[in-house]
Amino acid sequence: MSILIVGGGEIGRFIAEKLIQEKKAVVIIEKSERVLDEIEESLDAKFVLGNGASPRVLREAGLEKAEMVVAVTNSDEANILATIIAGMEAPQAVRIARIRNPEFDLEGETFQDAMRINLLINPEKEAASAILKVLQMPGAIDILDFFDGEIKLVGTTVLRSSPLINRPLQELDDLRDRGHFLIAAIFRGNQLIVPSGENRIMPGDTVYYVADSEYVSKGMRLLGHRGEKTGEVMIHGGTFIGMNLARSLEERGLHVKIIESDPKLCSALSRQLDHTLILNAAGTDEEVLEQENIAHMDAFVAVTKDDEDNIISALLAKRLGAPMAIALSHKSAYRQLISSIGIDVVVNPRQLANNVILQYIRRGKVLHVSNLREQAEIIEAEALETTDLVGKPLADLKLPNGTLVLSLKRGDEIIVPWGDTVIEPGDRVLLLARREEVPNIEKFITVKMEYF
Repeated sequence: MSILIVGGGEIGRFIAEKLIQEKKAVVIIEKSERVLDEIEESLDAKFVLGNGASPRVLREAGLEKAEMVVAVTNSDEANILATIIAGMEAPQAVRIARIRNPEFDLEGETFQDAMRINLLINPEKEAASAILKVLQMPGAIDILDFFDGEIKLVGTTVLRSSPLINRPLQELDDLRDRGHFLIAAIFRGNQLIVPSGENRIMPGDTVYYVADSEYVSKGMRLLGHRGEKTGEVMIHGGTFIGMNLARSLEERGLHVKIIESDPKLCSALSRQLDHTLILNAAGTDEEVLEQENIAHMDAFVAVTKDDEDNIISALLAKRLGAPMAIALSHKSAYRQLISSIGIDVVVNPRQLANNVILQYIRRGKVLHVSNLREQAEIIEAEALETTDLVGKPLADLKLPNGTLVLSLKRGDEIIVPWGDTVIEPGDRVLLLARREEVPNIEKFITVKMEYF
């Protein structure tokens, strides 16, 4: 069984790389011979030259036996057509289409069902949503929703003012009695620490914690953040992401400025946005940033299509006094570098799209997957009867090293896990696993063969 990727552009290439790392057989369909020549030597995949919306080309790529079809060309129509054909000729395959046109997105699941598409993904929309979340929680660098938004995983840098510094985590158990709060992961530099009771939090650590919606803000305060509200935001780049982010911020009553060097794009933005100030200028121009009072902005967000331009403008904004800088980057390798040079938040649309696809690759009834810095995964799954996950106290489960049960949802109840907690069939379980232990954790969430 193979995975067919229609489109060998940047997103298709990124997804292929991640799937190959998962030991999946990947077939890439690309209509441009030039693009195919560029990627053939760097990816251990099969390549087919042709139009991925053509039934003949899809059959040549092995559609009949495909496990999944992911259509991520630059054409929404081609992506939708490719997945419709896959639904007709390979009903066993999971079918995912990338879209950008909001008209396709508005119809929701009804449209997907009618078109025989399992999932429509919009990486740019997901990126705008991710940026909006961190802007609404100053000090956060990442916010992920689980259990339909009832539980959040929040990443932040630990400040020296935190009362938790240098205390063994086992001393913090009383916090869990007063609210749903659990330290899920600690990054010290580029080292991942899956916490145990003896570990301590140090200033400068990046900590990910799990909390219910009511406890998120308190968690930020415990890690040293005062929680000032964001009121004014400057966006560099009138891209799809920039426009959608500005519209969302407008709706929430924030003051927004967009800097865009393309006059035609500025004109289009002025027709789409009601209260945003549009500036036809370069976001890397120091004089322009100073004139527009960058030091008095609450955040600067760089979302052009050029990673290097985003990095440079975000660094410049920080140097000129912006308290928070967010940069869009399509290259995973840049993340650690960007964070180390002072940019607060890095958002990667390709990684967001890949997280969605991982949900369909993981064994067991997996509901959601998120990647933490390429070193760990957060997996939300339903505990099925006869899996090794149910029926025993957590302390007796013998989970793989580097694995934590972060939270449970049973019916309408959110349960803080302890060693004597027993997972029941039907529970939704939130797990953290080191990347190398994911295959082992899959064994715990997969129905055993003797069940059949």
